[in-house]
Amino acid sequence: MPDVWENTRSRWESVRHAVDGGGPGAAVGAATLHGRLGLSVNPIAVTGEAGAGKSVLYDALTQSIRTGDGDSSRSPDIEKHATVLRSGSRRTRAAVTVIPGQLSTQRERALHDTMRGTASPQGIVHVVCWGHNRIWQRGAQRDVHDALAADGVVDQEAVRGWHLRKEAADFRLLVDAIIDGQLATRLRWLVVVVSKTDLFWDRLDEARDHYIPGPPGRESPFAALLRDLENETSLRLSVLPMASRLIRHQFLPGLPAGTSQLDDTQIGALRTHLGQELQTLITQRNED
Repeated sequence: MPDVWENTRSRWESVRHAVDGGGPGAAVGAATLHGRLGLSVNPIAVTGEAGAGKSVLYDALTQSIRTGDGDSSRSPDIEKHATVLRSGSRRTRAAVTVIPGQLSTQRERALHDTMRGTASPQGIVHVVCWGHNRIWQRGAQRDVHDALAADGVVDQEAVRGWHLRKEAADFRLLVDAIIDGQLATRLRWLVVVVSKTDLFWDRLDEARDHYIPGPPGRESPFAALLRDLENETSLRLSVLPMASRLIRHQFLPGLPAGTSQLDDTQIGALRTHLGQELQTLITQRNED
């Protein structure tokens, strides 16, 4: 296994250890900067499938979520933010664009405006959730149910598998476009953020092995794509677990709900480590 993936697994495990062992808590990871977006530096795009938790991840990193806040909401529009990422005494300005996950005119426009030309991002935060995507619309929930029922099984694992197949197909489009030079020509780094890990913390090894490349021939389609990205580009790559807030997840109406296995302090530790990773990636880019 190449050192890059050994190091990636080691970093993942260090975060897990900090969470399980009461490591660093909810130190400041990022804070909103009020001002003109055009004055910001370090353009970053947040990508991923619908319902993966992109917007709530940004809110968590900017300390916009508090215990007891109401439920998150669907974000069909492009979100643009001027932000200061903080790690200890270090502060780095960033222009963050959250690209809608669902197929829509807004998403196509966001990809075109954000990923092409001289304004393309220098970093991408790609959000995944090990098949725990939220399906916002009742009609879409019925479509998934009917598609799975046609194969005879409608349970949590079947729904998760359905989302994982879509997730890999979506990531393939991004990876192919980056490798072919169609998108993000200024890209220097990409971090895969595995969100909602509080829902499957007891299966974290499985999630890790799904997303981080391992022995050739035994990788998931997603991990194989990440390996392609490492082989074909010079990008700095990272994969980290994350949970933005305590949630209760409903795979589909009628199926048992999943609940958080972590507490607020542990989620704060995850937030801290992701903030530090983003700061490191940006700092390394600026020092090249």
